[in-house]
Amino acid sequence: MKRKHKIRLAIFAVIAIAAITAARMWAAADSKKVTASGPGGGGRGAPVPVEVAEMSVRPMVDIREFAGTVKASYTYVVSAKVGGRLLNINKRIGDTVKANEVIGRIEDIQYRNARDEARTLVRVSRAALEEASAQLAHIERELERSRGLVEKGIVSRAELDGLNTQYETQKSRHELAKAQLEQRQVALSQANTNFEHTQVRVTERGFIAQRHVDGGTLLSVGGPIVTIVGLDTVFVELAVSERDYQSIKQGKKATVTTDAIPDKTFDAVVHRVAPFFQAASRTAVAEVALRNDSRLLKPGMFARINIKLSEDAAARVVPAAALVEREGRFSVFVVGDSAKVRSVPVQIGINDGKYAQILSPASFDGPVVTLGQHLLRNGAVVNIVGERKTPAPQQGQGQEERKSSAPQQGKGQGQNQGQGERKSR
Repeated sequence: MKRKHKIRLAIFAVIAIAAITAARMWAAADSKKVTASGPGGGGRGAPVPVEVAEMSVRPMVDIREFAGTVKASYTYVVSAKVGGRLLNINKRIGDTVKANEVIGRIEDIQYRNARDEARTLVRVSRAALEEASAQLAHIERELERSRGLVEKGIVSRAELDGLNTQYETQKSRHELAKAQLEQRQVALSQANTNFEHTQVRVTERGFIAQRHVDGGTLLSVGGPIVTIVGLDTVFVELAVSERDYQSIKQGKKATVTTDAIPDKTFDAVVHRVAPFFQAASRTAVAEVALRNDSRLLKPGMFARINIKLSEDAAARVVPAAALVEREGRFSVFVVGDSAKVRSVPVQIGINDGKYAQILSPASFDGPVVTLGQHLLRNGAVVNIVGERKTPAPQQGQGQEERKSSAPQQGKGQGQNQGQGERKSR
């Protein structure tokens, strides 16, 4: 019984395998028939319904949008130039300061005493120099008189030699007194400088951005007191990709908008472009400068910068929907004779998302497919439905603009943010 049961199971398994194999073969044969007669296969199936459009000429403008951060034209820290107790600071955060304005004082008793002592020492050295000069002049006159008396035999040669020695000694004393005076004058100048440095001054006009200490703090030399920022002109740093680098030139005009002030647009100009790319991000840093007379723009604000990269008043365009991208290359399907299509490689220029500029070829021998091209291949027969579309020139300003966002440079250079977006004006 067991043997017969095993035989029956084996026969059942063989029959099941044969049935599955036959079903797969039948499905494969049916699929080949459908493919051969399908809409895009170029066989004898029904034509593929498509919509088409003609190439046209219209003005196109390529405007690229970048993201960046507003920065002050200059930022510096006012530090203590001498040590001592800070008596007071008469400026608060946000206050305006003028160039060379005194904003605080450091206790100056010891520096005042040092200055007075240096002045006294200078007077002492000046008096010593005058005394040495008088003695030197006296010995010099005695020496000249003795030389005449030696010739007459009144003064001996030994006495003349003694006077020469006294003259050289006094001359050295005179030089020493002169050097001591110069040394003490330098010390007086340093004492005056230290005393002046007890007054805390700013070097450039600007605004108080931060107070690091308050009155009563004991400061050491170099200790920070306040931070000053200049806001008359501000800069926005942006990251430029390799593709856009050649189009970003110094002096090129730009516009800046911010989320903090959404209803205002600021005119700017490209001020500097870095001569190298960051290895990590493959981007170069560029700066746009803009006047900030209204003081509305503040350092640290997020900003969007629009720069016109290129424009063409008579661009040959097709609808952007006609583009077919494969492996980074673009092509379009052109409807030719007998309603058959062929794939034509194209080189595109400005693309605003609605229309794409065709740089080459210069023209097509028929309309391009704008809808249904995903079902097509070379030689496929199509059926044009609807009216043949011819893009009309844009009304109003008469130009098409493209905006696409470039990477933002964040706090750490080389970190890019944002994605491209396209906008039609």
